Amino acid sequence: MSAIPRSKACIACASSKRRCDKQFPECQRCLERDVNCIYPQPKRRRRDPTTSTSTRTTRDSLSQTEGLSAIQKNADAGAASLAAADADALGSSLLDLGQWGVMETADLDCFLSHAGVINSYTTGIPTPSLPAPDDRPLALPEGVAHENGNGDISNSTCRPWFLRAETWTLQHSTVDPASETAIELDLFIHAVEEMLHGWVRDGHNSFIHRRLYEKGMPTCLQDAFTTLAAYTGCSPAVKETILQTADERACALVHQGPPVAGGVQNIRAHLARVQALFVYEFIRLFDGSVRLRASAEQQLPKLRQWVLQMWEVVKLYRGEDDGLSVEHHRPANSDFDSHYNAASKLWRLWVLTESLRRTHIIIDTVVNTYQTMTQGWADCAGAVMVTTRRGLWEAESAVKWFDLSCEKPPLLVPALQPMPVISQYAASEVDDFIKLYWTFIIGTDKIQCWVDTSDKSSRTQSLLSGSIV
Repeated sequence: MSAIPRSKACIACASSKRRCDKQFPECQRCLERDVNCIYPQPKRRRRDPTTSTSTRTTRDSLSQTEGLSAIQKNADAGAASLAAADADALGSSLLDLGQWGVMETADLDCFLSHAGVINSYTTGIPTPSLPAPDDRPLALPEGVAHENGNGDISNSTCRPWFLRAETWTLQHSTVDPASETAIELDLFIHAVEEMLHGWVRDGHNSFIHRRLYEKGMPTCLQDAFTTLAAYTGCSPAVKETILQTADERACALVHQGPPVAGGVQNIRAHLARVQALFVYEFIRLFDGSVRLRASAEQQLPKLRQWVLQMWEVVKLYRGEDDGLSVEHHRPANSDFDSHYNAASKLWRLWVLTESLRRTHIIIDTVVNTYQTMTQGWADCAGAVMVTTRRGLWEAESAVKWFDLSCEKPPLLVPALQPMPVISQYAASEVDDFIKLYWTFIIGTDKIQCWVDTSDKSSRTQSLLSGSIV
């Protein structure tokens, strides 16, 4: 009796190197994509011409019976394989953002074709089933084996698009400006001052996300927040007292030891102390008091050192801990719970890392601006990559953030290299924070020209659309 050959993946799943649940008559993946599900026919073997007709008939009957049994067995296992199919479907959507990547240093006009991979880093949490944007190979969490359509087992190590190693490389501007632009450095300082006032007024600003400290603000940052709140609303009679308090709290802060937590908590602790010291530095550097300014200047090297330490900590992070999702301790009872858990964890991790990126930009630029204003020059160590897609920072839910991440580029771009983005995208597609920052790199006139040109193109397209209708 000949053995029943091992059932193979359908042609669609095999060609896209995706897992096939091998259900009959159509697999779950092909049903979701509304494509023809065709299973490859087994190779026909030569039959011995001397075999009697009765023997062939008996063998064919037995083979047909066993084949029907295999089909029935696959049908009975449908419920068990559905979960695997759902997880694989998510892999093609939630885990695969290959076409939305980050700008490479070598070629800023091209986005990384395989940079956008989102990974929940939680093998115990089922992933939601969402329609896949394309058929690129699935990127799985580290250490998770994946069987592709050809029956091969492979391991894939990936990180979310905002944690990829190349996104933490400090970038320099490689293009000399075509012309000199008069830039008022004072305007940038006033813009940052307004951001700090907004933090006191609204609880968040352009570099401190509204969800960053929703579970509680570290003590060092609480002290800085209350000091800043008192400073922004103080009367001349108590201003000197508040400035003295800021100076003493800054001195106490720089003598504290480094954070000792691990994982995400360690990153958040480093970020909090950097932001706290920056608040004290900003108050004392730009208040006008000569004595406090001298004290703040002595602590500028400490601030830069802390920023560098914070940067090194986040560069080494691999998503190894499990403290991001609000519901991470609860089992997922439905696809909705799975979707919520996975998306929430990614969103909160992005909130933390993007706040860190923006804090780095603000601090580095403020310090460089101050040194330029006081000594005529500043040493630029390079700038970070920052998320530029409009709406991601303002998203009020994980699902909204995820949907915006999946729409189109640009996502992460080098902060010091605005022209590739300006030449390819409309100003309305770019985050307001990065547009403000670029104002002090290429000048207000260029940014305004970009905005006006984008508005004109948008109006033209609207008119053309209306005439077609």
